[in-house]
Amino acid sequence: MPRQETTQERERRKARNRRIVVSFFAFIGLVAVLESPLARVRHIEVSGNTTVPMAQIVASSGIAYGESLWEVNRKRAASDIVAKVPMVDHAAISVSWPSGTVSIRVHERDVVAVYADPSGFYELMSNGYVYQKIPSAMGLPYPIVTAQDSKLSVHGMAPAAVSSVCRQLASVPASELIGVSEIHVNGDGTVTLYLDNDFEVLADVADLRGSVAAIQPTIRYFVGKGYRPGLIDLTGSPPYRYTPFASLPNSNVKTPAVSSRGGPARGTSPNTTSHS
Repeated sequence: MPRQETTQERERRKARNRRIVVSFFAFIGLVAVLESPLARVRHIEVSGNTTVPMAQIVASSGIAYGESLWEVNRKRAASDIVAKVPMVDHAAISVSWPSGTVSIRVHERDVVAVYADPSGFYELMSNGYVYQKIPSAMGLPYPIVTAQDSKLSVHGMAPAAVSSVCRQLASVPASELIGVSEIHVNGDGTVTLYLDNDFEVLADVADLRGSVAAIQPTIRYFVGKGYRPGLIDLTGSPPYRYTPFASLPNSNVKTPAVSSRGGPARGTSPNTTSHS
């Protein structure tokens, strides 16, 4: 004769069955939510773009209309945009569940220079991306960049040395570039800056930001001492060296050394060597 269930066992069995039923309907509800049009990407918004078309940004993100909102990988999509669209240096993505909207906000790179070669003028972005060819550089608030035997193509990347200069220029305030008419990339990690006052400055690309800040104080010091335009070597640490053009490239010249503030550097010899 089968053993009769006790009241306690019967209650445990009923509770277990209830949990199974509740779990089943919860699973069905979850599937319904995941498959519901309300859980799909219904709208995609793009903001912050002024030159890159919305369609290009959306395509680069990999996000598609009708995709499950659960499957939107915001971090990966933002990284894909930056990797695939050279004009964009930052992207952020947010998701609004009630409206099914994916919002993409981008920050585009700025034009930092105009590259000049015999074929024309090209706008350069802060990462060295060649944005477009322009008819003239007249009146533009950007320095002219030149280099030897560097050919550019629109919507391509400039050579490594030129791109490095662009990245440095991105951190230089425009006010400090006033008076700089041309930046020539020498190809050896240095640049020569040609100034409107006829001085020339040699600087390291890696420290272009600091060198530009030191240009005007240094020139004011030399001009105040009566020196005519010449070459100022800002590579390395102070004291900086001045060489009159007449002494280039093989002569030595003796002049006061100057500190990064434009004044005499303490404990330094007044002898300097011309930089060829």
